[in-house]
Amino acid sequence: MKKRLNGFISKYFTKRQDRLIWIIILVLLITALLDICFITSALKGAGAVLSLSVAAFGALTVFDGKFSRFIKKAVVAAAVLEVAVFNFNSFRLIGGQYEEFSPKIISSTNFDGEKNKTDGESVIELDVGARVGTLTVDVSSDKQPLVTVSVDAKDDSNSAEYRYGTAQLKVIRGNRRSNTAVLNLSGDTHTLRVRFTAAKDESITLSEIAVNRPIDFYFSPIRYFGLILLCAAVYALTRSELLKREHSDRKSAVRAVSYVMTAVFLVLSFTIVNVSKYRQGDYIEEFTAESGNQITQELVDAFEQGRLDLDIDMNERLEALDNPYDYSQRRTGNIGYYPWDRLYYNGKYYSYYGIAPLLLFLPYHLITGWYFPSTWAVWLFGGIGILFLTKLYLAFADRFLKKIRSSIVILGLFIIQLSSGIWFCFPTPQFYEIAQSSGFACVAAGAYFLLTSNMIGEGRVINYRAALSSVFLALAVLCRPTLAVYCAAALIFIAAGAVKKLRLADGKSAVKVLTPYLLCALLPFVVIGGVQMLYNYARFGSVFDFGIDYSLTINDFTTAEFHMPFALIGAFNYIFALPSFTPDFPFFNFGAVQTFYPQGYYFIATASACGLLWKALPVFSYFGAAKAYRHSDSKNKRLYAVLIAVVCIICPLIIMFSIWESGYGVRYCVDFNWQILIGAFAVLAVIYRKSAENTKEYINTFLVIAAAVCLILNFGQCYQYAYPNIAADWQPTALSFGRLFEFWR
Repeated sequence: MKKRLNGFISKYFTKRQDRLIWIIILVLLITALLDICFITSALKGAGAVLSLSVAAFGALTVFDGKFSRFIKKAVVAAAVLEVAVFNFNSFRLIGGQYEEFSPKIISSTNFDGEKNKTDGESVIELDVGARVGTLTVDVSSDKQPLVTVSVDAKDDSNSAEYRYGTAQLKVIRGNRRSNTAVLNLSGDTHTLRVRFTAAKDESITLSEIAVNRPIDFYFSPIRYFGLILLCAAVYALTRSELLKREHSDRKSAVRAVSYVMTAVFLVLSFTIVNVSKYRQGDYIEEFTAESGNQITQELVDAFEQGRLDLDIDMNERLEALDNPYDYSQRRTGNIGYYPWDRLYYNGKYYSYYGIAPLLLFLPYHLITGWYFPSTWAVWLFGGIGILFLTKLYLAFADRFLKKIRSSIVILGLFIIQLSSGIWFCFPTPQFYEIAQSSGFACVAAGAYFLLTSNMIGEGRVINYRAALSSVFLALAVLCRPTLAVYCAAALIFIAAGAVKKLRLADGKSAVKVLTPYLLCALLPFVVIGGVQMLYNYARFGSVFDFGIDYSLTINDFTTAEFHMPFALIGAFNYIFALPSFTPDFPFFNFGAVQTFYPQGYYFIATASACGLLWKALPVFSYFGAAKAYRHSDSKNKRLYAVLIAVVCIICPLIIMFSIWESGYGVRYCVDFNWQILIGAFAVLAVIYRKSAENTKEYINTFLVIAAAVCLILNFGQCYQYAYPNIAADWQPTALSFGRLFEFWR
């Protein structure tokens, strides 16, 4: 027995770090025993964390290697954080003279003993006369998922008057732990005053008030296993020998990780849509909808009837206005109902939004008789875009990131997908988002086929992929006219492909070589673009008039003048705007859109701004573009520099400047964010290849940090943007999720 014990010790306890880890485990086991024996419930649930930690650590001891040893440390660190940090409020009453009791109510205002009497503030004064460590206020609203309770206190250090706003509770419906808050007062507390405010027609019910009730220990699997998973990911991306190799040697592994990541993003997007869609109807009934919005119904009905205008009765009072495009005249003219955000031209209503999505909506209505739900259309288009963005990035990596470390390639996809901007379409799936998500899908697909057609780089030019690229890019214009700039940029690729075709002609005539290629590459532009131009001409008498000037919206586009400061306001907020820190989840405030006092009317559609420069730190690589160009040894570096400048810088800036009339809306970034990032990684790849080995390690570490910042800022901005649109049934869940990280509450 002694021999076996010595063998076990020599095997698992030879290293000092392992001995230290087991000492920590022993301390935690003693804490678990206290969970069973201690008279207070402060440590309730700690045993769950510790037993899981011991089990995980024990299982890992059978494995050898650096990764196993690292994960052992991560398991212990996660357990310590879960017990000692995330639940430190559970220890508040230990070692103090605290007695749990229910205080007596001295007086109350606007309170009938159970509920508020009317809307406005209710005040309840409590007689305490004891040391106070925690205060429990069990309240709930019949309207809101959250009730904010303010607490004023008189204690030994301030006995003559109340300290106003001494503490605050944000009580979440169904979250028992949120009812109790720690109070850090001095000596005995004399009286407490509890205040809460009800909105009009809101009833707030007070079930209980208790002093010195222990805060139960709460084990969160999301926090615990999430931290271990995060540690494992950081290790894999910084220390793993598998991902230290160049991308050309680890294509299969990178591809597998990329598609798993993409699947996670698709599930996440589905979840966001799912928790938002209940505002619009039941899950089943959505696919049997008998009505829809401007695109899913009005355009569908118009085309089925063989007309280009919308089948909406004309408002005669609108026609009688001096200027029907002037919002102030419509608002003060008592004209009654008129269709908002439609086009009014020559006594008819039209839709400004593109007709490409009708390829889904029209057949669905013709076959089923119902209208395809906008909610799931946005998810479908967005999901297609996410998938093709991954395929595009992998094709880009196979061609231009061959000598780049595999971990950097994976981190690049993570940052591009999170920063693409499509996430702002999922929480509010209306006709605006249909246009943008479908445009995103078409541009991503078009870019993928454009790159894989081999017009640039190695390999023979593939004609059918050139055709598919042109089809999708042309359709993108029929989703959002502003995306036409990418069709223009594609002409540079097509020209480069023609030169390549001639270079590899091998004695064949130029006509024979170029004719099928140019037909494939250009004919879709002519045909699909011709459809759009005819559509424009039939409605407005000009092939280049998309009708935006005739919008019945917040501004009169027929008289609005272009001012460069307005265009720069958008560009600043999309690229440079900084969020501010806040202690409330998600810990950053993205609501401040900077206008720099425009001295004129500038419309802010969505008050949520965070610059791409901060959400995706690799954008900083553009500052090294000139140096990267000088040090590049590519024989095609001039062509590549032109393509990056046009596609990744000029086109996005043109779009930013062109949407000045519509003001600032965070969802517009889906039109240009990922394009900017593709160029940034192209520049970063050249910088990486020309760097020393130790610098390459720094670049990899920088990308790991950038990915973490990307996750925090993009998630935070999307959460803050999406929360008001979450269905009421899901809001307590969302608030409780945030409370996992607001552990100090």
